[in-house]
Amino acid sequence: MLRAAFAALALTLLTGAAALAQQDGYRVIEAADPPRGADLDRLMTEARLRRIDTGMTYVTRLQGDLADGPAIELSRPDVSPRRDGIGVDGGSVSAMAVIGLFLLGLVLWMRFGGSGNLLAAAPKPDRLRHAAPESWALTEAERMTDPQTLLDQIAAMPDRSAAMVRLLHHCLLFAGDDSDTRFARADTERDAFRRLPEGWRFHQPLALLLNATELAHYGGRAVDEAGFARALETGRQLLIPKKPAHA
Repeated sequence: MLRAAFAALALTLLTGAAALAQQDGYRVIEAADPPRGADLDRLMTEARLRRIDTGMTYVTRLQGDLADGPAIELSRPDVSPRRDGIGVDGGSVSAMAVIGLFLLGLVLWMRFGGSGNLLAAAPKPDRLRHAAPESWALTEAERMTDPQTLLDQIAAMPDRSAAMVRLLHHCLLFAGDDSDTRFARADTERDAFRRLPEGWRFHQPLALLLNATELAHYGGRAVDEAGFARALETGRQLLIPKKPAHA
């Protein structure tokens, strides 16, 4: 049995030398503890009688061949844990964190730096102004008048009936713009009012203003100061938005 073992070892050395003659040495990838037993003791005794070095390394993984020369190094297999074959080291994590912080800072600068113009919300367009019926004879300049200035002008009109009509026209136009309701070119005040949604928030106050104006303008009823003050208050409620309580 010993002669067969030496013959197998010699054959391995010769075969490896022929196949990997260009290498400078072999590399032990993984070693194992030597086996124990009577056969090993007899093998080592026979090796010493034949003047063979008995320092042995039992190898389970070998790169190169024993005939290529002395061992280059004794390395251990990589046993670091990996997830799904992909390793992430501390350097990669640090680099990703730096990139993330840089992008975050860039977004914050674009949002708040430089007056925040890059990512600022686009300005909302002004509410679309629908055309007034032709019979109302309202100019664009009058429609663009500041609401408080307009109310002051109406309050100063000596003809209370004409003042009520002018006030009603502006309140109806506000209602049309606010509820996105279009009026026909030939609409009367009553026709325009009928087009408004019944659930519009100021529907009831506007209805009272319409009735009072029709009685004054078409019915010839005199407008007393109390009634005129109520009409102006309705106009102020519609045309001048209330400021928030916390403002």
